[in-house]
Amino acid sequence: MAKTFDLTIFGATGFTGKFILTEVLRTAPAAFPGQKLQIAVAGRSRERLEKLVASLPSDTEIHPEIIVADVQDEASMRAMCRASKTLIAAAGPYRFLGEAVVKACVQERCQYVDITGEPEFFERMALKYHTKAKEAAVSIVHVCGFDSIPADMGVLYTKQQLEKVHNALPSTIEMFFKLHVAGNAGFAGHYATFESAVHGFGSAGLLRQLRRTANRPQIPKIGPNLAVNPKPHWVHKVAAYTVPFFFADPAVIRLSQQLVLQDKDLASAQSPPVQFSAYICIPTFKALAVTIFASTVFGLLAKYEFGRKFLLKHPRLFTMGTFSHEGPSDQQLAETSFSETFFAQGFSKELRDQHPNVEDLRQVKPDVSIVTSVSGPEPGYVATPKMV
Repeated sequence: MAKTFDLTIFGATGFTGKFILTEVLRTAPAAFPGQKLQIAVAGRSRERLEKLVASLPSDTEIHPEIIVADVQDEASMRAMCRASKTLIAAAGPYRFLGEAVVKACVQERCQYVDITGEPEFFERMALKYHTKAKEAAVSIVHVCGFDSIPADMGVLYTKQQLEKVHNALPSTIEMFFKLHVAGNAGFAGHYATFESAVHGFGSAGLLRQLRRTANRPQIPKIGPNLAVNPKPHWVHKVAAYTVPFFFADPAVIRLSQQLVLQDKDLASAQSPPVQFSAYICIPTFKALAVTIFASTVFGLLAKYEFGRKFLLKHPRLFTMGTFSHEGPSDQQLAETSFSETFFAQGFSKELRDQHPNVEDLRQVKPDVSIVTSVSGPEPGYVATPKMV
Protein backbone atom coordinates (compact mmCIF):
# COMPACT_ATOMS: atom_id res chain seq x y z
CA MET A 1 0.00 0.00 0.00
CA ALA A 2 1.36 3.43 -0.97
CA LYS A 3 2.28 5.76 1.86
CA THR A 4 0.37 9.06 1.99
CA PHE A 5 2.82 11.12 4.06
CA ASP A 6 6.56 11.53 3.67
CA LEU A 7 6.86 12.54 7.32
CA THR A 8 4.58 12.49 10.35
CA ILE A 9 5.40 14.22 13.63
CA PHE A 10 3.68 12.40 16.49
CA GLY A 11 3.39 14.62 19.55
CA ALA A 12 3.60 17.78 17.45
CA THR A 13 1.53 19.81 19.93
CA GLY A 14 4.02 19.21 22.73
CA PHE A 15 6.63 21.78 23.71
CA THR A 16 9.51 20.20 21.80
CA GLY A 17 7.22 18.87 19.08
CA LYS A 18 6.29 22.42 18.08
CA PHE A 19 9.96 23.34 17.69
CA ILE A 20 10.50 20.24 15.55
CA LEU A 21 7.57 21.12 13.31
CA THR A 22 8.84 24.69 12.90
CA GLU A 23 12.29 23.44 11.93
CA VAL A 24 10.90 20.89 9.47
CA LEU A 25 8.72 23.49 7.76
CA ARG A 26 11.64 25.94 7.64
CA THR A 27 14.19 23.57 6.13
CA ALA A 28 12.22 21.03 4.08
CA PRO A 29 11.56 23.18 0.97
CA ALA A 30 15.27 23.92 0.48
CA ALA A 31 16.31 20.38 1.40
CA PHE A 32 13.92 18.85 -1.15
CA PRO A 33 13.63 21.43 -3.96
CA GLY A 34 10.93 20.80 -6.50
CA GLN A 35 9.30 18.09 -4.42
CA LYS A 36 5.86 18.45 -2.95
CA LEU A 37 6.37 16.93 0.47
CA GLN A 38 3.39 15.58 2.32
CA ILE A 39 3.74 16.19 6.07
CA ALA A 40 1.32 15.35 8.86
CA VAL A 41 1.05 16.31 12.51
CA ALA A 42 -0.35 13.68 14.84
CA GLY A 43 -1.62 13.40 18.39
CA ARG A 44 -4.64 12.41 20.40
CA SER A 45 -6.42 15.80 20.40
CA ARG A 46 -7.83 17.00 17.08
CA GLU A 47 -8.64 20.37 18.65
CA ARG A 48 -5.03 20.99 19.70
CA LEU A 49 -3.74 19.83 16.31
CA GLU A 50 -6.13 22.17 14.50
CA LYS A 51 -4.99 25.09 16.68
CA LEU A 52 -1.38 24.23 15.93
CA VAL A 53 -1.92 24.17 12.17
CA ALA A 54 -3.98 27.38 12.32
CA SER A 55 -1.14 29.12 14.17
CA LEU A 56 1.39 28.52 11.39
CA PRO A 57 2.51 31.57 9.36
CA SER A 58 0.41 32.27 6.29
CA ASP A 59 3.44 32.06 4.01
CA THR A 60 4.27 28.49 5.08
CA GLU A 61 5.00 26.51 1.92
CA ILE A 62 3.97 23.16 3.37
CA HIS A 63 0.58 22.79 5.02
CA PRO A 64 0.49 19.77 7.34
CA GLU A 65 -2.42 17.39 7.42
CA ILE A 66 -3.86 16.15 10.71
CA ILE A 67 -3.85 12.59 12.03
CA VAL A 68 -5.61 11.71 15.28
CA ALA A 69 -3.78 8.85 16.98
CA ASP A 70 -3.66 7.69 20.59
CA VAL A 71 -1.18 5.22 22.10
CA GLN A 72 -4.12 3.61 23.93
CA ASP A 73 -5.77 2.86 20.56
CA GLU A 74 -3.63 0.38 18.62
CA ALA A 75 -5.77 0.65 15.48
CA SER A 76 -5.21 4.41 15.31
CA MET A 77 -1.46 3.96 15.80
CA ARG A 78 -1.24 1.40 13.03
CA ALA A 79 -3.31 3.58 10.70
CA MET A 80 -0.96 6.51 11.34
CA CYS A 81 2.14 4.43 10.65
CA ARG A 82 0.55 2.73 7.65
CA ALA A 83 0.09 6.14 6.06
CA SER A 84 3.60 7.41 6.89
CA LYS A 85 7.01 6.75 5.34
CA THR A 86 8.87 8.18 8.33
CA LEU A 87 7.67 9.15 11.79
CA ILE A 88 9.27 11.41 14.37
CA ALA A 89 8.09 10.39 17.84
CA ALA A 90 8.12 13.48 20.07
CA ALA A 91 5.66 12.39 22.76
CA GLY A 92 7.09 11.43 26.13
CA PRO A 93 7.77 10.17 28.68
CA TYR A 94 8.79 7.37 26.35
CA ARG A 95 8.76 4.85 29.17
CA PHE A 96 4.96 5.08 29.08
CA LEU A 97 4.16 6.35 25.58
CA GLY A 98 6.99 5.07 23.40
CA GLU A 99 6.55 1.36 22.84
CA ALA A 100 3.15 1.63 21.16
CA VAL A 101 4.73 3.86 18.52
CA VAL A 102 7.74 1.61 17.96
CA LYS A 103 5.52 -1.46 17.70
CA ALA A 104 3.18 0.16 15.16
CA CYS A 105 6.11 1.39 13.05
CA VAL A 106 7.56 -2.11 12.85
CA GLN A 107 4.17 -3.63 12.05
CA GLU A 108 3.42 -1.10 9.29
CA ARG A 109 6.97 -0.69 7.93
CA CYS A 110 7.31 2.95 8.87
CA GLN A 111 10.79 4.36 9.59
CA TYR A 112 11.06 5.60 13.18
CA VAL A 113 13.04 8.41 14.82
CA ASP A 114 12.72 9.79 18.34
CA ILE A 115 14.34 12.23 20.77
CA THR A 116 14.22 10.13 23.91
CA GLY A 117 16.89 10.36 26.57
CA GLU A 118 15.60 7.44 28.65
CA PRO A 119 18.11 4.53 28.66
CA GLU A 120 15.70 1.93 30.05
CA PHE A 121 13.28 2.66 27.22
CA PHE A 122 15.66 2.56 24.27
CA GLU A 123 17.60 -0.44 25.58
CA ARG A 124 14.34 -2.32 26.14
CA MET A 125 13.16 -1.43 22.63
CA ALA A 126 16.46 -2.55 21.11
CA LEU A 127 16.16 -5.87 22.92
CA LYS A 128 12.52 -6.41 21.98
CA TYR A 129 12.31 -5.03 18.44
CA HIS A 130 15.82 -5.10 16.93
CA THR A 131 15.36 -8.41 15.11
CA LYS A 132 11.75 -7.68 14.13
CA ALA A 133 12.75 -4.30 12.71
CA LYS A 134 15.56 -5.82 10.65
CA GLU A 135 13.18 -8.41 9.23
CA ALA A 136 10.71 -5.65 8.29
CA ALA A 137 13.49 -3.42 6.84
CA VAL A 138 12.54 -0.71 9.33
CA SER A 139 15.06 1.59 10.98
CA ILE A 140 14.35 2.30 14.65
CA VAL A 141 16.59 5.25 15.49
CA HIS A 142 16.43 6.41 19.09
CA VAL A 143 18.08 9.38 20.86
CA CYS A 144 18.24 11.64 17.81
CA GLY A 145 18.40 14.95 19.66
CA PHE A 146 20.97 16.44 21.98
CA ASP A 147 20.58 13.04 23.64
CA SER A 148 22.75 11.75 22.06
CA ILE A 149 23.84 12.70 18.54
CA PRO A 150 26.73 14.98 19.60
CA ALA A 151 28.20 12.30 21.87
CA ASP A 152 27.59 9.29 19.62
CA MET A 153 28.77 11.00 16.45
CA GLY A 154 31.52 12.75 18.40
CA VAL A 155 32.96 9.41 19.49
CA LEU A 156 32.76 8.04 15.95
CA TYR A 157 34.37 11.17 14.48
CA THR A 158 37.13 11.17 17.09
CA LYS A 159 37.96 7.53 16.38
CA GLN A 160 38.12 8.32 12.67
CA GLN A 161 40.47 11.25 13.28
CA LEU A 162 42.81 9.09 15.36
CA GLU A 163 42.94 6.61 12.51
CA LYS A 164 43.28 9.15 9.69
CA VAL A 165 45.67 11.63 11.28
CA HIS A 166 47.91 9.23 13.19
CA ASN A 167 47.10 5.81 11.74
CA ALA A 168 46.44 4.93 15.36
CA LEU A 169 44.34 2.22 16.96
CA PRO A 170 41.82 4.00 19.25
CA SER A 171 41.84 2.99 22.90
CA THR A 172 40.04 5.50 25.15
CA ILE A 173 37.85 8.59 24.81
CA GLU A 174 36.88 10.98 27.60
CA MET A 175 34.07 13.47 26.94
CA PHE A 176 33.60 16.73 28.84
CA PHE A 177 30.26 18.55 28.48
CA LYS A 178 29.87 22.28 29.11
CA LEU A 179 26.69 24.34 29.13
CA HIS A 180 27.32 27.99 28.25
CA VAL A 181 24.94 30.77 29.31
CA ALA A 182 25.93 34.14 27.87
CA GLY A 183 23.41 36.50 29.47
CA ASN A 184 21.73 37.08 32.80
CA ALA A 185 18.47 35.30 31.98
CA GLY A 186 19.95 31.90 32.86
CA PHE A 187 19.22 28.42 31.56
CA ALA A 188 15.70 27.01 31.62
CA GLY A 189 13.89 23.85 30.58
CA HIS A 190 10.34 22.67 30.08
CA TYR A 191 8.40 20.45 32.49
CA ALA A 192 8.14 17.67 29.89
CA THR A 193 11.92 17.33 29.83
CA PHE A 194 11.98 17.22 33.63
CA GLU A 195 9.20 14.62 33.66
CA SER A 196 11.12 12.34 31.31
CA ALA A 197 14.24 12.72 33.45
CA VAL A 198 12.33 11.82 36.61
CA HIS A 199 10.97 8.63 35.08
CA GLY A 200 14.30 7.89 33.42
CA PHE A 201 16.12 7.98 36.75
CA GLY A 202 13.23 6.13 38.36
CA SER A 203 13.72 3.18 36.01
CA ALA A 204 17.42 2.73 36.85
CA GLY A 205 16.70 -0.51 38.73
CA LEU A 206 14.76 -1.90 35.77
CA LEU A 207 17.64 -0.95 33.49
CA ARG A 208 20.10 -2.94 35.60
CA GLN A 209 17.79 -5.97 35.46
CA LEU A 210 17.40 -5.55 31.70
CA ARG A 211 21.15 -5.49 31.14
CA ARG A 212 21.63 -8.62 33.22
CA THR A 213 19.19 -10.55 31.03
CA ALA A 214 20.02 -8.97 27.66
CA ASN A 215 23.08 -11.15 26.98
CA ARG A 216 24.74 -8.43 24.95
CA PRO A 217 28.42 -8.80 24.04
CA GLN A 218 31.08 -7.54 26.40
CA ILE A 219 32.93 -4.56 24.98
CA PRO A 220 36.59 -5.58 24.58
CA LYS A 221 39.20 -3.27 26.05
CA ILE A 222 42.25 -2.15 24.12
CA GLY A 223 45.02 -0.79 26.28
CA PRO A 224 45.01 -0.20 30.04
CA ASN A 225 41.72 0.34 31.85
CA LEU A 226 40.39 3.86 31.50
CA ALA A 227 40.42 5.41 34.96
CA VAL A 228 36.96 6.81 35.75
CA ASN A 229 36.78 9.24 38.65
CA PRO A 230 33.33 9.02 40.27
CA LYS A 231 34.00 11.89 42.67
CA PRO A 232 33.70 15.62 41.96
CA HIS A 233 37.15 16.95 41.09
CA TRP A 234 38.97 19.75 39.28
CA VAL A 235 40.26 18.94 35.80
CA HIS A 236 42.95 21.32 34.58
CA LYS A 237 42.64 20.49 30.88
CA VAL A 238 39.05 21.77 30.82
CA ALA A 239 39.48 24.34 33.62
CA ALA A 240 36.40 23.16 35.50
CA TYR A 241 35.11 20.96 38.27
CA THR A 242 33.61 17.78 36.92
CA VAL A 243 31.06 15.17 37.96
CA PRO A 244 30.18 11.96 36.10
CA PHE A 245 27.76 12.53 33.23
CA PHE A 246 24.48 11.22 34.63
CA PHE A 247 22.31 11.50 31.51
CA ALA A 248 21.93 9.15 28.54
CA ASP A 249 25.19 9.58 26.60
CA PRO A 250 27.28 6.83 28.27
CA ALA A 251 24.42 4.34 27.84
CA VAL A 252 24.05 5.31 24.19
CA ILE A 253 27.76 4.90 23.44
CA ARG A 254 27.73 1.54 25.17
CA LEU A 255 24.68 0.28 23.28
CA SER A 256 25.93 1.59 19.92
CA GLN A 257 29.18 -0.32 20.33
CA GLN A 258 27.38 -3.47 21.47
CA LEU A 259 25.01 -3.41 18.49
CA VAL A 260 27.98 -3.04 16.14
CA LEU A 261 29.68 -6.01 17.80
CA GLN A 262 26.51 -8.08 17.32
CA ASP A 263 26.57 -7.45 13.56
CA LYS A 264 29.54 -9.20 11.96
CA ASP A 265 29.43 -7.08 8.81
CA LEU A 266 29.37 -3.82 10.77
CA ALA A 267 32.02 -5.02 13.21
CA SER A 268 34.41 -5.93 10.41
CA ALA A 269 33.88 -2.57 8.67
CA GLN A 270 34.56 -0.41 11.73
CA SER A 271 37.47 0.01 14.09
CA PRO A 272 37.21 -1.79 17.45
CA PRO A 273 35.17 -0.17 20.24
CA VAL A 274 36.76 2.22 22.71
CA GLN A 275 36.61 2.64 26.45
CA PHE A 276 34.45 5.69 27.11
CA SER A 277 33.77 7.99 30.04
CA ALA A 278 31.88 11.27 30.24
CA TYR A 279 31.78 14.19 32.64
CA ILE A 280 29.77 17.36 33.18
CA CYS A 281 31.87 20.50 33.64
CA ILE A 282 30.90 22.95 36.38
CA PRO A 283 32.69 26.31 36.44
CA THR A 284 32.68 27.25 40.15
CA PHE A 285 32.81 25.53 43.52
CA LYS A 286 29.50 27.14 44.50
CA ALA A 287 27.80 25.75 41.41
CA LEU A 288 29.39 22.37 42.13
CA ALA A 289 27.98 22.32 45.66
CA VAL A 290 24.51 23.22 44.39
CA THR A 291 24.71 20.53 41.69
CA ILE A 292 25.77 17.84 44.17
CA PHE A 293 22.99 18.75 46.60
CA ALA A 294 20.27 18.97 43.95
CA SER A 295 21.30 15.78 42.15
CA THR A 296 21.53 13.85 45.43
CA VAL A 297 18.02 14.88 46.49
CA PHE A 298 16.70 14.25 42.98
CA GLY A 299 18.31 10.81 42.79
CA LEU A 300 16.98 9.73 46.17
CA LEU A 301 13.41 10.84 45.47
CA ALA A 302 13.35 9.45 41.92
CA LYS A 303 13.92 5.92 43.25
CA TYR A 304 10.46 5.78 44.84
CA GLU A 305 6.97 6.33 43.47
CA PHE A 306 6.03 8.83 46.19
CA GLY A 307 9.27 10.69 45.53
CA ARG A 308 8.63 10.87 41.79
CA LYS A 309 5.14 12.26 42.44
CA PHE A 310 6.63 14.87 44.76
CA LEU A 311 9.27 15.85 42.20
CA LEU A 312 6.70 16.16 39.43
CA LYS A 313 4.39 18.23 41.62
CA HIS A 314 7.12 20.75 42.42
CA PRO A 315 9.48 21.03 39.44
CA ARG A 316 10.51 24.61 40.22
CA LEU A 317 11.34 23.79 43.83
CA PHE A 318 13.60 20.85 43.07
CA THR A 319 15.37 22.53 40.15
CA MET A 320 15.65 25.95 41.78
CA GLY A 321 13.38 27.46 39.16
CA THR A 322 15.14 25.92 36.17
CA PHE A 323 12.27 23.72 34.96
CA SER A 324 8.67 24.86 34.67
CA HIS A 325 5.50 24.35 32.67
CA GLU A 326 6.26 27.60 30.83
CA GLY A 327 9.69 26.52 29.59
CA PRO A 328 12.52 28.81 28.47
CA SER A 329 12.02 32.28 27.04
CA ASP A 330 13.29 33.28 23.61
CA GLN A 331 16.09 35.20 25.33
CA GLN A 332 17.14 32.14 27.32
CA LEU A 333 17.16 30.02 24.18
CA ALA A 334 19.26 32.60 22.34
CA GLU A 335 21.80 32.99 25.15
CA THR A 336 22.38 29.28 25.83
CA SER A 337 24.74 26.94 23.98
CA PHE A 338 26.78 23.79 24.60
CA SER A 339 30.11 22.23 23.80
CA GLU A 340 31.55 18.74 24.16
CA THR A 341 35.30 18.11 24.09
CA PHE A 342 36.69 14.65 23.40
CA PHE A 343 40.15 13.62 24.61
CA ALA A 344 41.21 10.42 22.86
CA GLN A 345 44.21 8.14 23.14
CA GLY A 346 45.44 5.32 20.94
CA PHE A 347 48.38 3.27 19.77
CA SER A 348 50.63 4.22 16.85
CA LYS A 349 51.52 1.71 14.14
CA GLU A 350 55.09 1.66 15.42
CA LEU A 351 53.96 0.66 18.89
CA ARG A 352 51.52 -1.89 17.51
CA ASP A 353 54.31 -3.44 15.46
CA GLN A 354 56.23 -3.94 18.69
CA HIS A 355 53.17 -5.57 20.26
CA PRO A 356 51.35 -7.44 17.46
CA ASN A 357 49.12 -9.22 19.97
CA VAL A 358 46.35 -6.80 20.94
CA GLU A 359 46.17 -8.35 24.39
CA ASP A 360 49.75 -7.21 25.02
CA LEU A 361 48.60 -3.60 24.65
CA ARG A 362 46.71 -3.99 27.92
CA GLN A 363 50.04 -3.42 29.67
CA VAL A 364 51.25 -0.61 27.39
CA LYS A 365 50.54 3.10 27.69
CA PRO A 366 48.97 4.70 24.57
CA ASP A 367 51.42 6.92 22.69
CA VAL A 368 49.02 8.94 20.52
CA SER A 369 46.44 11.51 21.59
CA ILE A 370 44.00 13.83 19.86
CA VAL A 371 41.39 16.38 20.93
CA THR A 372 38.15 17.08 19.07
CA SER A 373 35.07 19.08 19.94
CA VAL A 374 31.49 19.64 18.92
CA SER A 375 29.40 22.67 19.79
CA GLY A 376 25.94 23.96 19.12
CA PRO A 377 23.08 26.21 20.23
CA GLU A 378 20.74 25.63 23.18
CA PRO A 379 20.62 21.83 23.40
CA GLY A 380 17.03 20.90 24.23
CA TYR A 381 14.82 23.06 22.04
CA VAL A 382 17.12 24.62 19.41
CA ALA A 383 19.78 22.00 18.69
CA THR A 384 17.49 18.99 19.11
CA PRO A 385 14.97 20.04 16.40
CA LYS A 386 17.87 20.70 14.02
CA MET A 387 19.42 17.31 14.74
CA VAL A 388 16.30 15.21 14.43
